[in-house]
Amino acid sequence: MLFRKAITTDIPQLINFRKILLCNEDNSSMDEAFRNYFDSSLSDKSLVAWVAEDDGVVVSSVCFCLCRFAPRFENPSGLVAYMTNVFTIPNYRRQGIVSRLVSEAVGDLKTQGIRKILLHSSDMAKPMYEGLGFIEGKNYMSMNI
Repeated sequence: MLFRKAITTDIPQLINFRKILLCNEDNSSMDEAFRNYFDSSLSDKSLVAWVAEDDGVVVSSVCFCLCRFAPRFENPSGLVAYMTNVFTIPNYRRQGIVSRLVSEAVGDLKTQGIRKILLHSSDMAKPMYEGLGFIEGKNYMSMNI
C-alpha cells in the first residue's frame, strides 16, 4: 500500500469518491465543477489531498481545505485545515488505511505551519478520530446566502 499526496491524475478518482459521498454516484451534472475545483485547488495549494494506492489503484482518500483566519495564540499562522472527502472503497475498510492517511497528512500539514484541523464526523467514525487525537467540540452555525 502506497500513501502519498494526490496529483492531478488522481482527480477522476477524487471526483468519483466525492460523488459517492454525496450519494449521487450516477449523476454527472457536477463533474465539470468538481474537476475545476480539484484542479485549481490542488494547483494553488488551497487543497491538500492524500490517497492510498494499492497496486496502482487509488482505494482511499482524505482531503484538507486550507483556510487562513486571524492568528491566535494557539495557532500563530492562522491556517486551519478542514478535513473532508474521507472515503475508502468498501473492500479496503477497517484496515487502518484512513488512520494512516490522516497521520501522514498531519505530519505534512504541520510542516506548512498548520496547527488546527477541523472536521465533521459520522458517529461511526468518531472513535477512530478520537484515537488519532481529535476532540469533539461544539457545532457551528451557518447561513446559506
